[in-house]
Amino acid sequence: MPSRSHPPDIPLELGEFTEVVLRGRLTAPDGGGRITARAERFIGHRLGMSRWILLTSHRLLVVAPFPREGDWFDVVWDRREVKASQGVKHGDVIRVQLTTPAGPQVLRVPAKVRSEVSRFIKALRR
Repeated sequence: MPSRSHPPDIPLELGEFTEVVLRGRLTAPDGGGRITARAERFIGHRLGMSRWILLTSHRLLVVAPFPREGDWFDVVWDRREVKASQGVKHGDVIRVQLTTPAGPQVLRVPAKVRSEVSRFIKALRR
């Protein structure tokens, strides 16, 4: 995934706007990324590829690694169905436990965006 300082121009629904934009990873605790997650927690640094994660006024979106017209997102959830716990810092990584319609998920983002993570958590608690 090419590294950029801003997410690609993606289509949003009418009246929808972006509240928080993060660059990180969203994985299931028992999914394929659990070994990487354990290594990150032990080492204290992020490993591997990140994705754009957008919290909009209506949805939580994870942008596909190579978005194409009509196929923009890997994950789309109604934000009212997503709950976030307080973030925990491990070295240079902040882990946020999420409860989603697909079951528990872990969001891992760099610690340098702590203020954005805080905004993300507060927005999901409203």
